[in-house]
Amino acid sequence: MSRPAPAPCFVVIALTLSLGACGDSAPPGGLGSARSVADVERAACTLSSPYLQVGAGIDAPGRRLAVEPGNVGRAGGACADNRAFRFGSGLYDITGPVANTSGMGWEDPTQVFRGLYTRQYARAFAIASPCNGKRVLFVSTDTGQMFGAVRLGVLDQIAADPALAPHYGPDNLMLSATHTHQGPAGYSHYEAFNFLHFGFDPLVLDTIVDGIVGAIRLAHANLEAHPQTAPIELAIGELLNTNINRSRIAFEQNPEAERLEFTDTRGEIVDTNKRFVQLNLVRENGSGVGVINWFGVHPTILGPELDLVGADHKGEASLGFERIMRTDYDAEPGADNFVAAFAQTDEGDASPNLFILERPHPDPTRGGGADPYESSSIAAAKQLAKSLELYTQGGTPLRGPVDYRLMHVQMDAIEVTDPAVLASLAHPPELDAAIKRTCLGVLGPSFAAGAEDGPGFTVEGLNCGDDPALLDAAQADIVDALGGHIPGELLSQAVFCNIDALPLLDLSCHAEKPILIPVGPPASVEPNIVPFQILRIGNLAILGVPWEVTTMAARRLQKTLFEVLAPVGIDTIVVAGLVNEFAHYLTTREEYAVQQYEGASTLYGPWTLAAVQQESRRLAQTLAAGTPAPEGPAYVDRVPLLRRPPYVPSDLPGATADFGDVITDVPATAAPGEVVRFEIQGGHPRNDLKLQSSYVYAERLVGADEWQVVAQDRDPELRFVWKPLIPSPLPIDTAPIGPSTVEAVWTIPRNTEPGTYRLRIQGRAQTLPLPAQDYEGISSPFVVTGAADRCHI
Repeated sequence: MSRPAPAPCFVVIALTLSLGACGDSAPPGGLGSARSVADVERAACTLSSPYLQVGAGIDAPGRRLAVEPGNVGRAGGACADNRAFRFGSGLYDITGPVANTSGMGWEDPTQVFRGLYTRQYARAFAIASPCNGKRVLFVSTDTGQMFGAVRLGVLDQIAADPALAPHYGPDNLMLSATHTHQGPAGYSHYEAFNFLHFGFDPLVLDTIVDGIVGAIRLAHANLEAHPQTAPIELAIGELLNTNINRSRIAFEQNPEAERLEFTDTRGEIVDTNKRFVQLNLVRENGSGVGVINWFGVHPTILGPELDLVGADHKGEASLGFERIMRTDYDAEPGADNFVAAFAQTDEGDASPNLFILERPHPDPTRGGGADPYESSSIAAAKQLAKSLELYTQGGTPLRGPVDYRLMHVQMDAIEVTDPAVLASLAHPPELDAAIKRTCLGVLGPSFAAGAEDGPGFTVEGLNCGDDPALLDAAQADIVDALGGHIPGELLSQAVFCNIDALPLLDLSCHAEKPILIPVGPPASVEPNIVPFQILRIGNLAILGVPWEVTTMAARRLQKTLFEVLAPVGIDTIVVAGLVNEFAHYLTTREEYAVQQYEGASTLYGPWTLAAVQQESRRLAQTLAAGTPAPEGPAYVDRVPLLRRPPYVPSDLPGATADFGDVITDVPATAAPGEVVRFEIQGGHPRNDLKLQSSYVYAERLVGADEWQVVAQDRDPELRFVWKPLIPSPLPIDTAPIGPSTVEAVWTIPRNTEPGTYRLRIQGRAQTLPLPAQDYEGISSPFVVTGAADRCHI
């Protein structure tokens, strides 16, 4: 098992940078030759950032980082000792409409987006092993969830593409969401996920699907343009003071002996996954193709009170690494272009808001920064620094084949009968059941309580042991909070417990969970048939499941799979949640019993995890044996009935200004660290999403008349803000738009060199039946004066 990476100082030494006193100690074992980066100074500043010290001391180093396999065997066949892989990367813009939409994940109908903090991207990686002719596609997207509608749309486009269809399909394509809550919603074919966002929005779905396929095409072209092989490195480290367990009441229900399997050097139980797993994709000539890493923490720093679309800390970390490597977002197909995916794993009970217990929501400093945006940058900096360390110091080459398996499972109709899984269960007698089966999908009343990151309408812990009056009150709170608009067929007429049977609706197996909102058949507003997938890349296996998996649930899954996969050479398993579909949470039986938010959101009842262990084990057995995946039911797609009101373009110029005219100009001078604003007459951002482009630019004068772009709207320091004359109170276009303005807001980085700068805004306005009108507004030049602070970026 790999140990934590060396301290940042050692990597700075390896980069041959002078950052002041780092001490005289040499790193254990020596670093050897360091891998280069494109922007050495920015990398050094990242590794010396004061953000890395926020929350110092919350965690101590762990005595073990993850569940460890037993005796690890060896892969069979021609690929047993393979270290030669081919690979390619690609990224593409998937930013949907950033105005009058709301965030997928917050489920807050009062949140209304009016601009952009950072763009969202799809990041794709194609990996092949010539020894057996197999390849896989892993895609990480800056989205809240990964829905089946997205997967089907992507697969349809792949099947219709003669270059992609021979190589990729349902079995070897894994789609993973980072789980940002600040991306436009309305892209599922299942009604429940669109309901609080006022319906299905085809523009959001199409933008995500097209962007994913765009990233896949670039990754494929990059792989095909490089027939030479190279090792892929597996680098594992420990990232501390970056996530905390937000549901400790539930976690502490797990057996003490099981919790004590993970302790730190202070003797404290480690209740979240601190392991940071990374793949380094670098060609033999040193050309960096990218990194994929997995670290479990919710992107829930940017909350529903904010009105700008953003990718939260994982997206910000990706952009930060790509900036260090000077990634070209307009690179030609085939060219090497560094892509950094900060993917998601077992974040089910892991929060980035380190101080949430003493500074509860909505305290804007609970993430450690002065406001949520700075807190996002803090969490991003920590993940970026760890990723940079693991990239520059290198890792261990993966060994073995590329392989994959996929099957679909009907989750509401499983009986757990596998002797190995049954033998692994150690529940208290009061939580046991003679027959362990899953149930029709149901959300309990504590689902509406939300989690500590964003509390909702009720309270956590409501269960069938409570006073019935308390449960009825909780239901009333939900109905009131939703304005009475929740469909009656989705909400029980009372909060039921101990139901034996209802016509067409057997809900008797949910144990402690009261029945609040049945989401399964016959309403079928959420999926009950979901995909399970395993990708193998050498000695690494990635289990892709559609749940938000809690820390202990992931540990149990790893134990189950290692029994099957370790004998064939797999010594590292990543449990990747939010993959290929979305089915809420996956908790242990003990965690489920106390019905915190996560337990109330475990749809299929108390034995869901045991069922997932059983089905994952079945799938893993076929991978280990080299046999086809088990047969399963076909995925069931839906036609969304609830649709957003149609957008009717109705922009108007201002009373005294035409589109593009300046409303508020910049000051004549500004200093690093100050905020500069520039506002012009504009139009609705939905008219042009500016994909692979930008609404706003900060530019520096170079020479006599050349303007060089120094920031775009993907960069956190430059924001795009839309200001309608009459803001909509809901995330829909409720009335004719009329006049609106658009604004560029640039927080000048403290490392900005003195010089002459300007801000530029582009957009499109349209009023039917008139043709669309593109506009541009350019500020007056202004001078940035004052000494630049090299390391404040």
